[in-house]
Amino acid sequence: MEQYIILAGGMAGLPLLYYVFLWLCVPALCEDGEEKPKPLRSLPELLAMALSEIAFGAIWHTWREGSISPLILCLLYVMLAAMTVFCVTDYWQRLVPNRLLAVLLMMFVVIMGLWGLWDRDRVLAALPSVLLGFTFCFLCFGLGYFLSRKNMGAGDVKLALVMGLYLTGNYVVAAVMYGCMAAAAFSLVQLARKKLTRKDKIPFVPFLYMGLIIRYLAG
Repeated sequence: MEQYIILAGGMAGLPLLYYVFLWLCVPALCEDGEEKPKPLRSLPELLAMALSEIAFGAIWHTWREGSISPLILCLLYVMLAAMTVFCVTDYWQRLVPNRLLAVLLMMFVVIMGLWGLWDRDRVLAALPSVLLGFTFCFLCFGLGYFLSRKNMGAGDVKLALVMGLYLTGNYVVAAVMYGCMAAAAFSLVQLARKKLTRKDKIPFVPFLYMGLIIRYLAG
């Protein structure tokens, strides 16, 4: 019974957490005099939220089977809500708000710290995978940023580093790989349709979000 309460609470909490995270992004999204965005009113937002609800159900099932710990479930949940917001803001304005990134970093420290007070062994067991995820993203996106002569967005790099912390090495590698594959497939199709040129840039975060969803659904 307790497990199903967690499922219901998590699904109900996703829109609320989305609203809070989007509210934190308002200063970056709106200049003076501009209308503030109304959460979950547009079709892209509703679609992203529906996918996030399904993905949460998948990771809840993985946790219920004992494949991941409650700590990892918590980290995956927070990152899922945040990625839903980042997907929408990058789609709207090609923007990865620094304010939300900073809040996520603080939340990570708080989550790990409070969990460590309650179950230190669980946190210590998760740390190697957390460090692996961060290192993977640092090498891939950090090097990519400099090798591309800074054509890669700095916001994408910072977001990837945060993803590495929350998703750990067990989830972030596949999520990034699926996201890159989705971005490559989309670009090839649009180039073939002559909707894009080789000089055009596309928002990358929605594809990272799709990679995240695919990885969650994979279990």
